[in-house]
Amino acid sequence: MAVRFSLLAGLIGLLAWQVDLGAALGALQGVDGTVVAIALLGVQLHVLLSAVRWRVTAACLGQRLGWRAAIGEYYVASWLNQVLPGGVSGDVLRVVRNRQSERVADQWQTPAHAVLLERLAGQVAFALVAVVGLLCWLATATTVMPAAGLRLVVTVVLALLVFLGLAGVTMRFARLGASRFARFLVDFGPALRVAWFSHGLWFVQGVLSLSIVACYLAVFALASYAVGAPLHPITAVMVLPLALLTMLVPVSFAGWGVREAAAAALWPLAGYSGADGVAASVVYGLVTLAGALPGAVILVWRPWRHQPSTVSDSRA
Repeated sequence: MAVRFSLLAGLIGLLAWQVDLGAALGALQGVDGTVVAIALLGVQLHVLLSAVRWRVTAACLGQRLGWRAAIGEYYVASWLNQVLPGGVSGDVLRVVRNRQSERVADQWQTPAHAVLLERLAGQVAFALVAVVGLLCWLATATTVMPAAGLRLVVTVVLALLVFLGLAGVTMRFARLGASRFARFLVDFGPALRVAWFSHGLWFVQGVLSLSIVACYLAVFALASYAVGAPLHPITAVMVLPLALLTMLVPVSFAGWGVREAAAAALWPLAGYSGADGVAASVVYGLVTLAGALPGAVILVWRPWRHQPSTVSDSRA
């Protein structure tokens, strides 16, 4: 923990040294409130679509989730992922609060599979969009960075995605214990096949996941527009996924500090200053935090929710 906060403090110090924070503050003071309101609606759409994806994934595995439960629990998870370190606490709580009946031999496995597969679908879609953005750089931005350098960036980003994905999965479920973790992995393949590939579900999962990624990018693009730094759609696809990708690095709360440093480095490639990038990133962070506030209300209202769901085996 001490190392994590030391890295974050060093990063913030470097950001303060390299970026005109006064200019960033000035950009924040001129934020367009109407655009911010539209961005808040984008956050709600993101939560709704994510809840739909979770409900579809759980249903494929035999777990029944009502619409109100799926949406409410996703708000709770989104809020906790914003305010707790690591970015996965809300997902773990989704499993706990929606586990199966105690009469089931393993009341955690199906809910855990559903949550993991739902989040993994989003990471795959996000990785695809990030790669498309990097390929756009390779095709159009060789004057800014040599093609060889961009290929190196592509390789590093892909390696980082793989590493963070494997590390996140291992850390999230290692606490199940050796035997239960082994069983979880054995059953994960069939669960993935059922939830992603049976009955043409790859199309449903793909459309939902790409739509959710589009919401992320749209909210960030609106945040940049709100501070007076509108991004061309192609430019947005090139810079926004990389800025959001840094949030996977587990050294801060919800990517704060890391995301701003990335935006400060990336926005000059779009023709703006690093201060504009910092301001846009701060607005994005505040909008996503405010958009998840219903989760805090639900958590206070129903802090110990556990309604055992009916689960049937649908992996035959």
